[in-house]
Amino acid sequence: MTLRGSRGDFVPLRHPPLGLFRLWVAAVIGALAFAQVALAAGPGPILQVTADGTSSVRPAWSPDGTHIAFQTSENNAYHVYTMAADGSDRQLMTQGNNDDRHPTWSPDGNMLAVDSGDELHREIALIDLKSGNRTVITNLGGFASFPEWSPDGTRVSFFNYAKGALDIWTVNKDGTRALQMTQTLASETKNQCTFACHGAAWSPDGTHLAYADGDQKNVYTMRSDDGTDQQKVSVDDPTGRSHFPEYLSDGRLAYVTEHINPGQSWTDIWAITPGSSQAPAALVQDIQVQGPFEISPDGQKLLFASPRNGNFDIYVATLDSAGKDALKTLSSQTDLSPALAAAGHPAGLSTQGQSAAATGSTSTGSTTSAGAPSTAGQPPVASSSTPGAEPGILPAGVSPYIIALAALALVWVAVEGVMITRRRSRRRGTATDGK
Repeated sequence: MTLRGSRGDFVPLRHPPLGLFRLWVAAVIGALAFAQVALAAGPGPILQVTADGTSSVRPAWSPDGTHIAFQTSENNAYHVYTMAADGSDRQLMTQGNNDDRHPTWSPDGNMLAVDSGDELHREIALIDLKSGNRTVITNLGGFASFPEWSPDGTRVSFFNYAKGALDIWTVNKDGTRALQMTQTLASETKNQCTFACHGAAWSPDGTHLAYADGDQKNVYTMRSDDGTDQQKVSVDDPTGRSHFPEYLSDGRLAYVTEHINPGQSWTDIWAITPGSSQAPAALVQDIQVQGPFEISPDGQKLLFASPRNGNFDIYVATLDSAGKDALKTLSSQTDLSPALAAAGHPAGLSTQGQSAAATGSTSTGSTTSAGAPSTAGQPPVASSSTPGAEPGILPAGVSPYIIALAALALVWVAVEGVMITRRRSRRRGTATDGK
């Protein structure tokens, strides 16, 4: 390559690669800067907050909306974890031979209720987040599942399967006063679903429980003290199944209607005021995600598990217009949580963490303790030095785009330094020849 000199003659261009290198560096810097600006501007409306390659399901919001409890399949069993709402700060709460499922937070955020056991027998257990103590509060000898706390934290509702029938029970948190609320809610002889699919939700004032019928087609409420005054509250929908009830903080009752037809399926989430003649209000409609869902305490986010990216993981979606629109599409609208991406785990994040819960069941009312304690009332935080944990490639909170920009700048400085050194050497050689 040549250029025209000042006197009109042609001189060779000594370093064409350097010019091309500078153009390439400028282009890459622009692209990285754009990516960093996009990252700083905030994540998309749907965030994937687990990415560990296992099955992570049944997420539950903490009372203050800052943390999530969930279950993950490990070693042919499910164990319970807590994490921050952005997917960081994982903490293993249960381990060992127990199969623990369906965690739910106590109203004060100090305990989790789970169901624990095997494929034939399960009981309800409470796990203290500060000490790790485990207390088994039922002893029915059946298949107890899906615990839910009363608003005052004194009682727990749950389902129990025994002798071919499924019913709702309640029990004090110390294991006393176990009461059966329904009489054969679902029966095998009627070809009904005798495996519970979601917890029986307490109303904010604690006076009522909401639940799905034995056919998982309608939502009912009843008194929480004796199971009387059973009322159907969902609206009949011949094309869908209504279940997964959840009370909102304003007293309304939300439930999910799932439509599964040949070649077409969609989900609606409705909110009603029990005892009112008002029509249900649509919270979200025509979305491509199946329930159950949990709405955050402030009503701004939707928590769910889905295989939308090929594996069951946990997602958080905003309930603004952008989030509702994104929920109507498939995985192309999903972003990995910035906390996971910044930690250097774009393809998977290990769930191995420090145990803070007991590993063995105990008799009703007794406790055992194991694991490290955490601050009282606050969800524990996983230690980055835990054996078996994968803390990530990058330091927490450091953007990979900033690292790339810094590395590219160092390369650029090094190349320019080499070229400057060479030019100086040539000038010294030219001066020597002139003498």
